[in-house]
Parts: sequence; structure tokens; C-alpha cells
Amino acid sequence: MKKLAFLSAVLLAASMVGCDNRIPLEEEQYPRSVYLVGAGETMINRDLNIGYDVDTIYASVAVSGSLSTPSDVVATIVESPESVDAYNNKELGSDDIHYRNPGAGIYSFPQENVVVKKGEVYGTYPILIDPSTLHIDSLYMIALKLESVSQFAKSEEDTVVKIRLNLMNKYSGLYYMDGVIKPLDNLKDSTIYKTNRNAQAVIDGNTVRVYHQKNEWSKGATDYRPGYCFNITVNEDNSLTLKPWDKFDLIEGGGTYYEDMEVYDLWYKFRDEGREWITRGFLYKDRQGDDELREITDWMEEHRVYDN
Repeated sequence: MKKLAFLSAVLLAASMVGCDNRIPLEEEQYPRSVYLVGAGETMINRDLNIGYDVDTIYASVAVSGSLSTPSDVVATIVESPESVDAYNNKELGSDDIHYRNPGAGIYSFPQENVVVKKGEVYGTYPILIDPSTLHIDSLYMIALKLESVSQFAKSEEDTVVKIRLNLMNKYSGLYYMDGVIKPLDNLKDSTIYKTNRNAQAVIDGNTVRVYHQKNEWSKGATDYRPGYCFNITVNEDNSLTLKPWDKFDLIEGGGTYYEDMEVYDLWYKFRDEGREWITRGFLYKDRQGDDELREITDWMEEHRVYDN
């Protein structure tokens, strides 16, 4: 009886192999669909170098599934300006700065379609943008959606990708100010000036805007941009040119940019509250870790100049 049961089991197993000899991992495990990468996120960020006449960012189309695509997949992308308005209405208040489309003539799409090549997972869709036409204090967004695909199903969820455009250049980013502020009529009196500063790319590839002493703008706070901002331009010889951003009463200023240390050694004179003042110190880029911070601290102490 045991022999008969064993023989039956063997025959059953053999019949199953004969009926289906497929290897599961060689077959598609999931329904295929075509989607815009990042469409499931609130928004994605893309940096634009304001020093370029034209900069390029990319959107991406992908094909889901466990196997590579058997042939080219062609996807058509269209703009969705109504999605920018929908985001503003849903996520922002009436007193917030709202996102807006950059506007006609500022950007273009050199490709009509996106092609995900046979055997590939992604295809890219370039967007050409003139960064110099964008204003530092405005918010810009380009929204895209899939209109059609040549094969497989078009994703029906999270169909729009919202791309936020951020201006930058090689000098922009998070910095820290380490210096002093003194009244010119009493140089023995001084105020320690140490704080973080966000150097924002403006005008070209060599210029950033920074705040003098005051807090940077945030919703509900005093807007100090008109009266307390100035531009720093790094010249070809690494000397500095300082100019007021708007109404900041800058008398004169200068200094040197040390590229190897990513630090501005600067000074500037200005008028405020009926008096003339001088700021002198270093504006150094954010450091990662104690060793880097120790290195820039030692460097500043070796190069620091004190007014009498």
C-alpha cells in the first residue's frame, strides 16, 4: 500500500511538470504600466544654474514590471498648468507667495515624445530653460502629465509631476558669517556678528545676494529684503564687488574670495540709524563634520584682520 501511494505521488508530480514547465521569474510578475517619475510626490526640485544662457532639466518616464521592455515604448507628455493652480489653492494661503509657470518663451521642449528604449526602464524628457529670466523672489513650477503611450497601460494614479525650479550658481548655498560690526566713530566698540546666511544666486554665475544682520524673510515676519540685502560678485581675479540689492545704504566694500576654502574674506561700510558702520569678517560655506569645521576655523584665525 505504501509503495502504491509513493508511486501515485511520483506520477502526479511528473504530470504537473509535464503540464507546466515554465519558470516563474522568466515571466512578467506585475501588470505593466507607464508613469511619470516623481508624480507620486508633492513636487520634485530641479536646480537651474543662473550662469548658463540655457540650462537643461529632465523629466523621466518609466515602465513598471519585473522584466525589461520587449520593444520601444513611446510616451507623449503635455503641460498641465491647471495643476499649478490646483497646488496653490490646496497647499498655500492667500498671503503666501504662489507658484507660477515661468511663461512662454522662457522654456522649450526639444523632443516631441519620450522613448523608453527596448530593454530599458527609463526614458528622459529634456526641458530647456533660460535661468536669467527668472526672479529670485518668485516661485516657479512646471507641471507635466502623460497624454498617451504606445503600449501597455498609462498609469491612472499620480498622473502629474510638479517640478519646482531653483536658481543656483557655484557660489550659492548655505554659509556662515563670522565677523564683527563696529561704528566708524568708535572702533573700540564692536558687536560680534556670527550667524547663518543663505547666499542666493542672482543676476549671473558669479553673484549672490545675502542679508546684512537681519533675519531672512519668512511668512509672517518682517521683510528686510529692501533695506538689508546686498550683492557680492566674485571677479575674475577673485576680488569682490559689493553693491546694494535695493535700498541698503552701502557706502563701499570689497574683499577676496578664496576658492580652495570656499570662503569670502570681506568688509563693507554702511549707514544705519544715522551712523556709519563697518562690517569685517568671513562668510564661509557650510562644513560637513568636525574636521572640516576645525580646518576653516584655524584658517580664519590665521587670516583675520582687526580694525584699530
